[in-house]
Amino acid sequence: MNNNNNLFTGRLVRLRAIEPTDAETEFRHLQDSEISRLDSNIEFPRSLADIRRRFENPREPRYPDDKSLIIETLEGQMVGEINVQLTDPRNGTFSIGIGLPERTAWGKGYAKEAMLLVLRYMFHERRYQKCNIGVFAFNGRAIGLYRRLGFIEEGRIRRAVFTNSSFHDELLLGLTVEEFDALYPEWRVTLTA
Repeated sequence: MNNNNNLFTGRLVRLRAIEPTDAETEFRHLQDSEISRLDSNIEFPRSLADIRRRFENPREPRYPDDKSLIIETLEGQMVGEINVQLTDPRNGTFSIGIGLPERTAWGKGYAKEAMLLVLRYMFHERRYQKCNIGVFAFNGRAIGLYRRLGFIEEGRIRRAVFTNSSFHDELLLGLTVEEFDALYPEWRVTLTA
């Protein structure tokens, strides 16, 4: 819940658009192979120039409401990125991907608040009705976060990803707008005059 009039600012973090100046931080984050594995997979190294080009010329989103946002502390320190993806306005579903590669930011509530800011926006401003998330079974931190937020495990895709010399399952979790509202009534959007 925020104490100002910006829906993208909470008590701990704010969400903002990606800026070209964020390329250096992204480049540094990509040097951490453990973080890359938790996010999706370890890729060949990328140059800072390549990352700058991507940040300066973002591609059009594949789905209508897809958006990548920077998570930063209220003091302005970039601690991660959150992505709204696979948006389907017809069926009212979307997914969220989140990463906090700044290890000093772990365990401080930043990821939870960023998720709540996006969930509130998607449910109460964009009229989506359900968030679906896929997470690798070896990513205990993310699974714990999603469960604490109220996501319910709905399925498992066996041997969905290959990394670190092994195949791993992907867990499928979901949260509906009604479940969100029951768990977080204080996060309802209210207009102030």
